Amino acid sequence: MSKVTSHVFNTEAPVARSVFDTSLLPEKSRIGVWRETAASVWQISSITDATFFAKVNAYHAGELMFGSVTTCAQKTERTSALIAGDSLDYYMMQFYVSGSRVARSRRGEQVFANGDMLMVDMTHAIETESTAYTSFDLVLPRRVLEPLLIDADALAGQRLAGEHPLTALFRSHLMALYQNAPNMSAGQAAAMQGPTLALAAAALNGNIDPDMASSVRVAAWLPVRRYIEDHLKDLRLTVEQTAREFGISRATLYRMMSRYGGFVNYLRQRRLHRCRDDLGDPSQVHLSIAEVAERWGFSNASAFSTAFKDLFDMSPRDFRQMSRGRARRINDLGSESDWSRWLAAMR
Repeated sequence: MSKVTSHVFNTEAPVARSVFDTSLLPEKSRIGVWRETAASVWQISSITDATFFAKVNAYHAGELMFGSVTTCAQKTERTSALIAGDSLDYYMMQFYVSGSRVARSRRGEQVFANGDMLMVDMTHAIETESTAYTSFDLVLPRRVLEPLLIDADALAGQRLAGEHPLTALFRSHLMALYQNAPNMSAGQAAAMQGPTLALAAAALNGNIDPDMASSVRVAAWLPVRRYIEDHLKDLRLTVEQTAREFGISRATLYRMMSRYGGFVNYLRQRRLHRCRDDLGDPSQVHLSIAEVAERWGFSNASAFSTAFKDLFDMSPRDFRQMSRGRARRINDLGSESDWSRWLAAMR
């Protein structure tokens, strides 16, 4: 599912910056513009403050996107339909330094405030309800952070307590990066990717709920998952071949993958995700839906359509149309919404 998007920049130029401030817009258009620009991440289900305001100050260099968000009370959500439609595959880590936010995910309901961090996995549904708040946010593509995590699948919606030493260290680093960004070159900001990734992984791994993952099991699973991901185009890939590659028995591999519904089911789902990537990719528009499906091993069009809809809650045709419409809306946004474009393009 990870698709590399190159971001070419002049290393000596100032780090790319995008500032969005609704106070500079006509009052009547503020909420509408905010809903449209925020659509790269959230559906704004309701604005609960009488006076609306929102300000985003974001920076982008290499794989890093970071910045601050200050906004009024509102309710947001990432539904299964939105997730299916936007194909986003990154992590957003949000530190709340004023106000509070309630998040409802597969972990249940949790409250974030006073330096707490919310881990948003863009591939998992979540609902939030906030007071007016300010947060410092970091966005990282899954492909660069996931290899460093003990159990990436256990982190969606996780709360990292603000008082935890590793959380505090990570938060301090992000805030220092943000405060110094105006004086940094793009090259200097990109050079901070390694330390930022290391601190993010340390905080997330150090806070992991022991009931959610076994480090021994997961340590063995990570290279297997990477091998499968790298060989998804090999339509002859089998459980026997994979087990042989790692010198383990079929029974061990089956046990390792039981939480994912078994080897065949996992392989099928990952290939469906690749189909979704291709259907949403403007450069693949010349391919028919049937051609995309066949590329990833789905030769029966009817069975593919059913499987796709079961996983993503919409048909392949509807998904492709939604992706085209969304791309047009993003392209129509003004330059003040560069941060929204960055989020929409991140892979």
